[in-house]
Amino acid sequence: MSLLAILGTTGTARADSAKKLFKAGQAAEARQDLETAYSDYTQALEKSPGDLAYKLAVARLRTQAAGVHIRKGESLVASGQPVQALVEFFRAREMDPANDLAAQDITKTEELLRKRDQKAEAPPVNEEDSDEAAPPTHLDPLPPTPMTLHATQDPATLYRTIGKIANLNVLVDPDLQPKSVTLDLKDVSPAEALRVLAQVSGTFYKPVTHNTIYVAADNRTKRKLLDTEAVRTFYLQNVSQQSDLNDVQTTLRNLMQGARLYAVQGQNAIVMRGTPDELLLAKNIIADIDRPKPEVLVDVYVMEVSRTKEHDLGLSPPTSLSVSSNSSTTLNAIGRNSSYSYSIGEAQAELLLSDSTTRLLQNPTVRALDGQKATLNIGEKYPYSTGSYTTATSSSSSAVETQFQYIDVGVKVEMTPTIHQNRDVTLKMAVEVSSVSGTETIDDVSEPIIAQQKAEETVRLKDGEPSVLAGLVEREVTGSVSGWPGAGEVPLLKYLFSTQDKTNTDEEIVFMLVPHIVRAAQNNDATSPEIDSGAGDTIQIQRIARAKMAEQTAKPATDAQPPQPAKGDQPAHP
Repeated sequence: MSLLAILGTTGTARADSAKKLFKAGQAAEARQDLETAYSDYTQALEKSPGDLAYKLAVARLRTQAAGVHIRKGESLVASGQPVQALVEFFRAREMDPANDLAAQDITKTEELLRKRDQKAEAPPVNEEDSDEAAPPTHLDPLPPTPMTLHATQDPATLYRTIGKIANLNVLVDPDLQPKSVTLDLKDVSPAEALRVLAQVSGTFYKPVTHNTIYVAADNRTKRKLLDTEAVRTFYLQNVSQQSDLNDVQTTLRNLMQGARLYAVQGQNAIVMRGTPDELLLAKNIIADIDRPKPEVLVDVYVMEVSRTKEHDLGLSPPTSLSVSSNSSTTLNAIGRNSSYSYSIGEAQAELLLSDSTTRLLQNPTVRALDGQKATLNIGEKYPYSTGSYTTATSSSSSAVETQFQYIDVGVKVEMTPTIHQNRDVTLKMAVEVSSVSGTETIDDVSEPIIAQQKAEETVRLKDGEPSVLAGLVEREVTGSVSGWPGAGEVPLLKYLFSTQDKTNTDEEIVFMLVPHIVRAAQNNDATSPEIDSGAGDTIQIQRIARAKMAEQTAKPATDAQPPQPAKGDQPAHP
């Protein structure tokens, strides 16, 4: 066998093998196994480097396959497995070396591991020598043992009594005036007893150390003097425009008038200084309102329906649409059907075309966020004059200059979607089709004559439910006469010696819009749970970890879920 024959046989075998791998990749992609699909496409490209289809498949799937490993890695980091997460991030970068997200995750995870190792190995450091800022002071978990207290004493004595039971040191402000306070408590935890005592005595306490509290009168002066303040930066993940950041900032400022808020537009962040309770409340409010906006994808079908001779049309305001024909109908096949009917909600709209052709002119797709206006223009721009002015020249004559602007001609779709909790979509839309029907000369300037057809409506649809905008009709009547010259003008004889042809042509532009929800609203509940924020102007958050310490310590600890500390970040309900 010659060398050329051997090379030819080898090349054919490699091509066949590449085709098999490519088909296997398509099958894997169809079942959403993106990693396997990418591997098959890559091997097919290695066997047939010049095949454009293989190159496109690899390029198209590279980012998606890398994204699978990135999401796995982020999930592993969240579950406390950074080493395994690092493996996933490296696999993502190996697939897509240009993926910046994978590189960022690698850097963050390596830094996390480095800090963990340093924390385990580093010797103790004096606070004065440390450059790391400390968080606000929190009390250690108080004992959950229920206590009973029946006493009438001054607040300082009652605080010290509860402090002995809870192993707390109690410091009393020298300005606290003694007065008689009666407590009648039974089967309450020390944390609950402290909270009740603060309310009935008009006092408050603040942690000074992990086991020491400072008690003072609850008034504006003492609060301003003694309340600990902290600084925290909140990064908003779903801000798409400046107004979103301003809305969050305004909400927090109105709820917590004593806190100081600063918006950092370049980072979509809010820097806040306030008490730890104010920061905790702000964190929960931001988590509740900073959610991804719902998003909808709208398929727009622009069809031209030409009707001749007979037609049967009934039309009422549309609310929904179902398409049917003599055989099964798909959206892509609507333009090829010559006889079809559709109904629109409660009002029926039936259109029967006998001698007609229906042509699909455009099939664009518009994607829009909830409440954001989306515009799609398909066509050309035509110049038209908007005025003229005279300029002086060096000679006695003057020059006339004409100003021009451009107008969009073609298909224009404007819509503002509102996506509801039940996955309904309200579309406020305006659809316009325009064309240049001729020209007209005005003051020696040729101006285009623009023919426009426009429809506007607001409808509420279900996900995937089409809506039709119809009624934009152009009607043309044409007539012709053929036969013996002169004979066609004589009454009665004209029917014998001539043929008259009269044609009525209607061209109707029909728009069909089909919404598909890409991202639904994530706040499934009608309202978020209530948070106990205290009384009066002072924000005081009762934390779940403190209020339910008895429940947490009563449960046996496991390796996977250790007991939560008292400084938990979950506020309690009223």
